[in-house]
Amino acid sequence: MDLFSLLGFFGGLGLFLFGMHVMGDAVKRQAGGQLKGVLETTTASPRGAALLGAGVTALIQSSGATSVMVIGFINSGIMTLEHSVGITFGANIGTTVTAWILSLNSISGGEKLILKLIDPDTFVPILTLIGAIMVLFSKRDIRKDVGYILLGFSILMYGMGTMSDTMSPLRSSDLFRTVMLALSNPILGVIAGFIMTAVLQSSSAAVGIIQAAAVTGIISFGNAFPIILGQNIGAGLIVLLASVGTNRDARRSAWVYIVFNVLTMLIFIIPLCILKWGFDPDWMMVPLSAFDIAIVHTGSKIISTAILLPFSNAIVKITGLIVKADSKEAQYELLDENLLKTPGVAVRRCHEITQNMGQLAQITVKKAMGIVLDYDEATAKNVDDLEDELDVMEDKIGAYLIKLSGLALSASDNRLVAEMLHSIGDFERISDHAKNLTEAGSEMSRKAIYFSDEAKDELRRMFDAVNEVVSLAVEAYCSDSAGAARKVEPLEQVIDDMKDRYRSSHIRRLQSGICSTTQGFVFSDILTDLERVSDHCSNIAVNVLQYSDNITEAHSYTNEVHFSDESFKIMYGDYKAKYLD
Repeated sequence: MDLFSLLGFFGGLGLFLFGMHVMGDAVKRQAGGQLKGVLETTTASPRGAALLGAGVTALIQSSGATSVMVIGFINSGIMTLEHSVGITFGANIGTTVTAWILSLNSISGGEKLILKLIDPDTFVPILTLIGAIMVLFSKRDIRKDVGYILLGFSILMYGMGTMSDTMSPLRSSDLFRTVMLALSNPILGVIAGFIMTAVLQSSSAAVGIIQAAAVTGIISFGNAFPIILGQNIGAGLIVLLASVGTNRDARRSAWVYIVFNVLTMLIFIIPLCILKWGFDPDWMMVPLSAFDIAIVHTGSKIISTAILLPFSNAIVKITGLIVKADSKEAQYELLDENLLKTPGVAVRRCHEITQNMGQLAQITVKKAMGIVLDYDEATAKNVDDLEDELDVMEDKIGAYLIKLSGLALSASDNRLVAEMLHSIGDFERISDHAKNLTEAGSEMSRKAIYFSDEAKDELRRMFDAVNEVVSLAVEAYCSDSAGAARKVEPLEQVIDDMKDRYRSSHIRRLQSGICSTTQGFVFSDILTDLERVSDHCSNIAVNVLQYSDNITEAHSYTNEVHFSDESFKIMYGDYKAKYLD
């Protein structure tokens, strides 16, 4: 192989890796959100989990990506280590699909029509043209991503073809023959495969090189199989690096991947060494085609999974010996950085946490209203703790969403990220006003401030209305319910009216001497906080409608519904009759 052939080989390798990257990213953009739900549905059945892991990995073309997602799920507390083992086993099978795709490159059509149709030289140029047209001229993101998948596949196949072409002259190279003969030593083959994958950071690419080299006629079972076994172990380095900084079970999950592939290597390498050094059968040196390599790759993974799956609990115990329990073990991370490698999954996880944030805000304000007139120190402390928790959640979710917004996301995920960035501030501000209500209750308790029966009745009516508006806003957000969202604005307007009327009533009580000035200040502050809670509920509801109804400007929307929306007027009348009249 001369310098130009070497440059051609590396160029082909670059195209191969780039095509795999483009194809995988496009799949993850469109399927990422669904993958989270699919992986979370895994049951305690190891076989079911293994099938699930194989299917997901076959789709995204990366066992490393699947394992990194699993690490993120475990670190976030949404999956247990025990349930993840089967998925990891299956991911090792699913990743072999790439080898089958690459083996198409070895097809030579000849004169037969069917073979011509499945010959990459026939269909890859067509897929390239279709993919380019979809990327350049489609306006919908899903069509663009399908185009990117086709382009990525085509680039991958062109790269594979280039590598095969540049390796063809090696069939007459004595040096290459000598190297391959040396690698028929099973131990050296495993080491070479490990190094190859560690350098390329992709076991699929490493297997692809072996398949490309099959055109030389020098690649045999005796030298290919040990290299493949070593490549499987090398792929574990990527997963291990992804687990750095995670909790104990997440790190153990990374080691499950490595232990599985090390045990797979031992299962096959021991009999292979006995065959090689004890009998040295001729069939071990028979040349393999790219199809043969794909068969060997998949077959070894299926066999090892069938052998090791019943011992999954024992493998978990082995990882426990490797990763010891730590007395200072970190708690689960709500949002794991590893999930950013699959943006669609990260968006769905953020949405779950934001929904939890909304429900927590609802609990907080309900508790706070409950102790305004009946103060309880323990409940007040609980409200303060919840408010602190919501502050932290806003900071963490906000920072995570900013990182997400800089990644390649689908249109629906971009919409969801924008919606969350708007809503987390409103949920946090609701908790701030809940804390203010708690402080008002504390002041009343300390200073023995009591309201008149009329004032208490007014507050209770307003508490009921605010409870309902918060419930509607949280339902609208968590269920993406436009129906619930449309009920918020008329009720918010009624709460505004209640604040104005009750403030006027209190001024009248002050003037008549029924209530003191101190009582007046506290009462006015409570009304203000309640009205502000409803304002933030209005923001949340309009935010939901903004994306479901394609509203571009929130302020003009609220003005419009107040004056021209008949359904708003009907609901406003109903809520006014319920709470104010």
